[in-house]
Amino acid sequence: MTKTSVKKMGAKIFSVCCLLVCFALSISLADLFSSLITTNAFSANTNLVKTSNFEVYAISLYSTVTENQAKDLASNARQKNCAGFVFERDSQYLVLASAYENKTDAEKVQETLKSSNTTCSIITINLPKIELSVSVTGNEKTALENAVCVYKNMYKKLYDLSVSVDTNLSTETESKISLSKIISEFAKVKANYDALFNSQITSELLELKLSLMNVENILTDLSNFSDSLVPYSSEIKYSYFEILNEQIKLSQKL
Repeated sequence: MTKTSVKKMGAKIFSVCCLLVCFALSISLADLFSSLITTNAFSANTNLVKTSNFEVYAISLYSTVTENQAKDLASNARQKNCAGFVFERDSQYLVLASAYENKTDAEKVQETLKSSNTTCSIITINLPKIELSVSVTGNEKTALENAVCVYKNMYKKLYDLSVSVDTNLSTETESKISLSKIISEFAKVKANYDALFNSQITSELLELKLSLMNVENILTDLSNFSDSLVPYSSEIKYSYFEILNEQIKLSQKL
């Protein structure tokens, strides 16, 4: 074999070795890049998702020791622009008229009712926090946070809606248009939650899913409400009490 042939063969071997090294290096870099993407963007990390405690101040019209009596009183209250929501506390059944985030607002309503010879009291309802420790991605965490906060958000929107009806800022027809927008907002929250937590759902996430279905039914019933004896505002107030109570029940299950 000539020197020229040896040199050519050596060059070929060197070229093949270089190609093999480059190929191995490219695979290693691809794996590393893939790992970085997965770690930073798609991996699930354990997060604590929770709501903060908040309180509402409710006007209580009656207090009885029997549920049936409370329901009778509530039925009459609903015809007088009150929620007529029966709330159980300490073996007592309270008939609630409305609820306020600001205690001063509740006190003003109390004074107005007293001036018309209506006896009432203010009770504080503490909405316990919802707390979940789950492994979620970034998108899942956002959807979960929106879901656990939806109870307070729906209460506030329905409260504003009831005020606009009571003060004649909007007609019943206009308020129903506003309600449809509120329902659409809730539907997006629920749809995102359902889409991201459809499979491999934990018992706690399932409880939240079922609770969101209950809220959906409450809003649907409000949307379909029609009763000549009960003012529309009464039903709005009743609905926001139902949603607040739904958060209380969910927190007890988690």
